[in-house]
Amino acid sequence: MSGPRSPRVVELSDDERTSLEALTRRTAVAAGLVRRARIVLLAAEGVPLDRVARQIGADRTIVRTWVDRYRADGLDGLRDRPRSGRPRTFSPCGGAAPGRSGV
Repeated sequence: MSGPRSPRVVELSDDERTSLEALTRRTAVAAGLVRRARIVLLAAEGVPLDRVARQIGADRTIVRTWVDRYRADGLDGLRDRPRSGRPRTFSPCGGAAPGRSGV
């Protein structure tokens, strides 16, 4: 059995709430960013993280990570960070990345 859980309290200003709600309604935003905004909004409503995880369809540790990143960095904390490892061989548009022959 796990020990006591500390609540992840998220307090949003009216402007922050408006920005997050706008993100969830935009169609030209990455799905991951929309999902993260929903996680923060639910946590700000006082929904326990395990229930947020069930509603969103994510693991509780993922929900906790995004709530913590939002608390630390605000809206910028919800954006993807650069990934480690080898750079992409192909560009997102389907062609070879600059400097690569594609062969």
